[in-house]
This record gives sequence, C-alpha cells and structure tokens, in this order.
Amino acid sequence: MEKKKFYLILISLSIVTIIWGLNVIMIKYLSGTFPVVQLSAWRISMAALCLLIFTYSKWKPGIKKLPLSAWGLIFLVGFTSIFLHQLLISQGLRFTSGSAGSLILGLNPLTTSLLAMVLLGDQFNLKRFIGIGLGFTGVLIVVGHPGSAGTDPVKGNLIVFLSMLAYVAGGLLIKQAVKQASVFQVTTFSHMFGALLLLIMWFLFPVEPSVYHANLFAFGVMVFSGCIATALCTSWWNMAISEIGPSKTTLFLNVMPISSLFFAALFLNEKIHWYHALALLLIVAGIYLGLARQKGTGLPAKPISINKAL
Repeated sequence: MEKKKFYLILISLSIVTIIWGLNVIMIKYLSGTFPVVQLSAWRISMAALCLLIFTYSKWKPGIKKLPLSAWGLIFLVGFTSIFLHQLLISQGLRFTSGSAGSLILGLNPLTTSLLAMVLLGDQFNLKRFIGIGLGFTGVLIVVGHPGSAGTDPVKGNLIVFLSMLAYVAGGLLIKQAVKQASVFQVTTFSHMFGALLLLIMWFLFPVEPSVYHANLFAFGVMVFSGCIATALCTSWWNMAISEIGPSKTTLFLNVMPISSLFFAALFLNEKIHWYHALALLLIVAGIYLGLARQKGTGLPAKPISINKAL
C-alpha cells in the first residue's frame, strides 16, 4: 500500500473515532429532547437509508446468492447491536452523564475479547486477561461512584453497560455472518432490520406530541448523528478494516472515550473528576494489553466490532 493512502486511512480513522466520541454526547443531548423509541427509530432509519446509498456498489453484487442462514444472522445482528443497543443507550444516557457513558462504552473491545475466548475458543493470552481485568476495574469505578452526575447515575450506568453488552453480542454474531456475506451487506441490512424493529415499536407504543421539546437545532443534531456519525463513519470504518485489517483499525477505539470526555466538558458543561481520569487510564491500558500481540506467535489478538456505530 502506498504511504499516502495509508496515512489517509489513519487520518480518516482518527476523524471517525473523534466523531463517535461526539456522537455519545449528541445522543445524551437528544435523549432529553425526544422520546427514546422515536429518537432511536429516526436516527437508525436515517442511517440505514444513507448506508443503502453510500455502500450500494459494495453490497449489491451477490446479494441474490445470500443463503437463508446469512439473513438469519444479519437479523440477529440488527436485533442485538442495533435495536437493543440503541434503545438501551438512549435510555441509559437519560439518567447518567455523557462522560460516564462514554467510558463504559469504551469497554467494548475488551468485553468482546473476553467473550470470544469463552464462547468462540479464541486462544487465552495472559496480557489480554490482565487487560480485561484493568478495563473492567476502570468501568466499575465509574459505574458505582456515588459522585457521578445525572438524575440516577447508578441506574443509567448499568443500562449503558447493558447496551454495550448488546453491541458486543452483535459483534460476535458479525464474526459468523461475514463468513457468508460481505461486511457491507451485514452492516447495511442489519441497520435496515434494526430500523424496522424500532419503527414497529414506535407504532406499538406511540407518544403524545406534547412530550417533544425539539427545535431545528435538535433535528440538525439528529441528522448529523444518523447520517454522518452512524452511516458515513461506519462506511469509512469498514473500508479501513478491508485495507489495513481489524487489529490495527480497532486500536483507534482508544480515541473515542477521550473524545467523549472532551466534548462532554465542552458542550454539556460536565465536570471531569479524578475517578474519570483514573478509569480512562485503566481502560486505555487495558485495551492496549488486550489487543497486544501474543508472545511467540506474531499473531494479533482478535478484536471485534466491525459494526461500530452508536
């Protein structure tokens, strides 16, 4: 690969993870403006439509040849990492701070690494095990700290943690789905299924118009979150995976919690406390160890989530 192209990919990945950090803060803002189900349905519907357009040339070839089992896996990805994840994260961020939520979501790579070892037989690695322990320790500091901001921070932190687990479950399903379908097919159609489920839930549980407190700025934030932060950034992320591989790509997830902490302080006037800094250090150290190469093999630990998108 040419150096220029390689550096462009690194720059695009940095931009993606910075925007994803901002996206957590945008969802925190929007969750106080729109009802949870409607917010999730609008955002993911916009993302799914944009993905259909952005990645058309990537998922169209060979779509008729997809087996029924592939569609079943794609649906499960949409149910877990899109439908459940979006509902839970929007609900959780109503009760806790954006900074705490972003740190919990930053545990995604380590949780996937742990479950991959337990469920998929990924090889045990002492560094990875220590990294997972450090990462979980950092999140426990945030989840249980009584000084966390929010109306009910412990409840909110736990819901965000469940949303992260739902996303991780989808990531493990993706590892199986991409054996039968392309990354772009899995990404696009899992968002389509997730959007459909959210729209059905909206129809089953309608809300009165009086609960909306939106303005043009809020709708603009929602469009940016759905079309740019979710659809476009996911497309860039997946293209980077196809060019430089998942191991190098996933390392950029370290940027996301740092970005979220900065934007939470900038836009939401949230205070960054000492335990946030301690948790961040533990999580970043844990991710570094968790993604470290296994000694003597030269093989990277298998990180995960190719469908990273709030």
